[in-house]
Amino acid sequence: MRSRSDPVLRVLLLAVLLTAVPPAPAQEAQHGGVLRVALIGEPPTLDQHWTTAHIVGNIMHHVTEGLFALNGDLAPRPMLADRWFIAADRRLYRIGLRQGVRFHSGKELTSEDVVASLERWGRVASFGQIMFANVTAVVAVDRYTIEVKLREPYGLLVEQLAFPTQAAVIFPKEVVDEAAGGMIKRFIGTGPYRFVEHLPDRHIRLDRFEGYQSRVEAPDGATGRKRAFFDRIYFLPVPDAAVRVAGVQRGDYEFAENIPTDEQSRLQHHRGVVAIPGTVPWRLYAILNNRRGPMAETKIRKAFQTALDYRAILQGTFGSEGFWRLEPSLMPKGTPMWTEAGKEHYNRNDPARAQRLLAEAGYRGEPIRWLTTMEFPHLGISAQIAKPALERAGFTIELQFTDWATLVQRRVRPELWDVFSAQGGFVPDPTFLVELQPTWPGWFDHPDMRAMLTLLRRHGRPSVRSAIWQRAQATWYEAAGSVKFGDFFPLHVRRPELQGYTFPHHHVFWNAWLGR
Repeated sequence: MRSRSDPVLRVLLLAVLLTAVPPAPAQEAQHGGVLRVALIGEPPTLDQHWTTAHIVGNIMHHVTEGLFALNGDLAPRPMLADRWFIAADRRLYRIGLRQGVRFHSGKELTSEDVVASLERWGRVASFGQIMFANVTAVVAVDRYTIEVKLREPYGLLVEQLAFPTQAAVIFPKEVVDEAAGGMIKRFIGTGPYRFVEHLPDRHIRLDRFEGYQSRVEAPDGATGRKRAFFDRIYFLPVPDAAVRVAGVQRGDYEFAENIPTDEQSRLQHHRGVVAIPGTVPWRLYAILNNRRGPMAETKIRKAFQTALDYRAILQGTFGSEGFWRLEPSLMPKGTPMWTEAGKEHYNRNDPARAQRLLAEAGYRGEPIRWLTTMEFPHLGISAQIAKPALERAGFTIELQFTDWATLVQRRVRPELWDVFSAQGGFVPDPTFLVELQPTWPGWFDHPDMRAMLTLLRRHGRPSVRSAIWQRAQATWYEAAGSVKFGDFFPLHVRRPELQGYTFPHHHVFWNAWLGR
């Protein structure tokens, strides 16, 4: 089944992703050893259905798998699926499963596990709720076949099931049943590593799954053959970025994520550290509470949007322009859905106009509670730079610093915050942008946006989709749904002996090994 992805986009993304990591010296892959990965902090949960937090996927994609995954150029390819059929009216998808795939418990994967997992994902995941609003039934046709029946055509169903954020991963039916309406209690998947233990604030331990049934295709992004070379992987919460860097230098960790960008020039001469500068852009945001409190008022959101100098925020946060860029588009430059629609509302840097908007809204200095964190340094630094500029425009800003796991837990409760710091990774289609979803914290629920996202999911013609998306992005800016400061490029580091590491969408340590 061919992807509908634009071939120009696929070539561009393949080139970008292949250059994201310097090529490793030619060495034969070796089994054995322990990998230690320094994360920014403690994950808010290990239940991938439950959260969009990337840190959860970075860990658990080694344990769990979905029916599909994204390859190196972000096209969906089968993972637990073996084949699939789409009816001519695009309202029925029949998906066949690979046979002989075993969960870590030893049980064989069957259609009853897939049905239970997808139904749960449709209940608890933001993206699942959106897709399942159009699903009439998910049924097991036989032991290795399911059908997804839809009310209306949905052109992105396979892409949605392959999307790694809040992924539609498959658990055993009994694990789903045990969770009932709560979080998953036993983390049993089909991936190359099995979950062993989680000691909060110490580590998450994964061991090689000796019974793993790999696909046979060549590795490609998150798809194809997966080989578990490490005996064990420890994911370690290390909230202080300086400690993460020093740990890699000393050999305490083989990999550390999200390093301050000003470290690159210093580290490039350190023989024990390989810097991995990103080339795939991420988005830096202040997410505004559209549901409750002062930010539920459009004019107050527009005042927030208008008051700030985004260039000053990005430069003060990331330093060298090689790590950031002013960019109004929510989709990256060079991709078919890139657009400057709404740019007249971007980087206004007009505190006087912001003051007028606050006066018109009747704002009386109520504290604006801004949740942020220094575990991702760029989130906390950008909030601190923005605070005095907003106060000059008349806002009262109350920065609340916490660890990332607590921020993720608090942001689902609209009564606890007015703004929170956030970042967004690359998505293959604008319908996957979480900041546009009425079910995601921020709760941007605009009738025109809902209608346009529905049209985007239905239509396949690129020219039609591009025109709809231009109107949708303009609507987001006009309503000041949230504030995008710009694009940035993260920095990670590894030890030279860690070979085979790739970063297609999340950190991927299958097919990686410890060399000489």
